[in-house]
Amino acid sequence: MKHLQLLFSNEVCLEDDRKMKLDYCLTADYAQAGQPVPYYGIRITKHLENLEETEEVCGISYSKDKVVSMTEKLFRYEVTPVHLVEIVDDLITQGVLL
Repeated sequence: MKHLQLLFSNEVCLEDDRKMKLDYCLTADYAQAGQPVPYYGIRITKHLENLEETEEVCGISYSKDKVVSMTEKLFRYEVTPVHLVEIVDDLITQGVLL
């Protein structure tokens, strides 16, 4: 069963004066029944006018603190769903979760 927790939310003003809202959520998923510790992941949802776009990376780490820290970096730099997978991959490759 997957759980979502909203951690951060941004409202970004675009060049054409439209407002885009970005929600950054922590996901917790127990891969197997009875697993004592969940895998944590990140979900970003973009709201723009009547459209919604979501991307998620599951199973990043068992460490909630490390995934929350990574989510905070994504929030700070206003990462959108379309770039989530690539940037998480880069952060892991650079050793952010070590």
